[in-house]
Amino acid sequence: MQFPLDMLTGYFIEQGIAVVKEPQHPKALFSWVSAFLDQEAPAAAEGEEDTMRFLGPRALEELRGAGTPGRRVVVLGPRDAVPEIPALGNDDIYIRSALSPQLLADRVQRHLMRVVQWNDQMGVMLEEGCITQDLLKASEPVLGCFVALSDSTFSYIAHTPNIAPLDERTAYLVKNGCYSPDTIRIAREHGFMRVWEHQEWTAIHNVPTALFSYPTLDRVIHQRGSYAAHLVMVSPTEISTSQVFLFNLLARKVEACLERHWRLENPLEQSYSYFLRELLTGNVYDEPQLAEHAKLHGLPLTGLFELCVSDNTWRAGSPSYFAKKILEGEPSCKVAINGQSVAVLLCAPDTRRGRIAAMEEEVFDLAHRMRVEVGVSDRFERLEDAALALEKARIALRYGRRKSRRHLAFDAPGAGTEEVFRFRRYFPYFATDPFARSEKFVTRLLASPNPLTDLRAADRERGTSDAEILRVYLHAEGRINVVCDQMHMHRNTVTYRLDKIRRIVRGDLDDADLRLYLRMLYLLSD
Repeated sequence: MQFPLDMLTGYFIEQGIAVVKEPQHPKALFSWVSAFLDQEAPAAAEGEEDTMRFLGPRALEELRGAGTPGRRVVVLGPRDAVPEIPALGNDDIYIRSALSPQLLADRVQRHLMRVVQWNDQMGVMLEEGCITQDLLKASEPVLGCFVALSDSTFSYIAHTPNIAPLDERTAYLVKNGCYSPDTIRIAREHGFMRVWEHQEWTAIHNVPTALFSYPTLDRVIHQRGSYAAHLVMVSPTEISTSQVFLFNLLARKVEACLERHWRLENPLEQSYSYFLRELLTGNVYDEPQLAEHAKLHGLPLTGLFELCVSDNTWRAGSPSYFAKKILEGEPSCKVAINGQSVAVLLCAPDTRRGRIAAMEEEVFDLAHRMRVEVGVSDRFERLEDAALALEKARIALRYGRRKSRRHLAFDAPGAGTEEVFRFRRYFPYFATDPFARSEKFVTRLLASPNPLTDLRAADRERGTSDAEILRVYLHAEGRINVVCDQMHMHRNTVTYRLDKIRRIVRGDLDDADLRLYLRMLYLLSD
């Protein structure tokens, strides 16, 4: 194993030894240190370029007189004068210490051997399938600093278990499993995210930054060409070149570990993602293929579904972060990311509405806390209708931003009117917008399963007239006595038929948004 020369100067500074002269080529490599001239050593036959020789001022004069080549660490006593130093191409290191060259060489060699053993130990751990937490724990005796690893969604992966964090931001990461919203905001405002996306080097910060008040080292780890993880070391003292070398060793091992384990550790890397994206973009499968792919990727073919979409997830930090928080809160959701847009498919194998309502509550609460706006489709029962549901959610999101203020005074507190926009409420705005070019969507909507087509299909099957009862009920603004008079029915019969209608349209007929949506469907279908 080879080491750069600036690792020696960094080690001396850490030990409180004054460095009088640094090498002119600090990145030149060496492998050994010695205080004795051994002609049988392998380095001697190679011109001594691989060995750093420790010696005093007198021995230096003797070697210069004999013309012996090689790099040297010259140990000056407290009162020794600095000898003449050649101007060009000199990689000798001059230090001032009361210790003998032999003792210093022995200490340095033991330090280098400990680094070699640590590097070998991490290699063995990788072969045995370790996790990143094991690597960080093994780094504690060598680095002696707090190190934390997070992913591209600013969520916690691992940290040094026996060294406590020094600053508030990494302490929040360890305690809560993610960086604070304030940290994400500062990183975004100062442009750190754009830098991290292309950073392929170890950044050294010995002065306080907008994120950290202590000296830090950070390294961005890329997977498949994109920002995947962030390794940060926080030091209580100024960072030396020796620490940079050791941190880079650790970073390479962590990167190798993530290459093996990233798919298991990142919940966004799920097998259904590609299939769901294809389904939402309207890629049509025939029925046998759709059933086969749905079964393969763990998605129910029928049941109760609802689609949510958001395109301002930058408020949460990034689309990946918002998607991951949704999966952590409600693992049964299915998530697809397209640029800055995140689509969330709520699905339940059965048609009971309680399960979907619980999933809704979790997603909407997260959207409210992160100030993310969400468009929500109406509920549907077949997976193949997901593409149309995505269009409905986008319409709700677009018109909800424009028109939601009209409903603030009339909705109950905590209804989420400012963040959650439902299709049934905002579809009339879209249908009556002269600039929306709604013909194509309306045609698809009327040709697809909707509450009105479901109701008419039930009428044909049972020989009833529920569609006409609902039409009169809507025009009468929910007055049952008007329905009784016009349909020549008893009040109990009308009440019974309305209960049947509620189950078919899957909604509450007392809801003004649903009534207006149904009236619009009647108008368009006629």
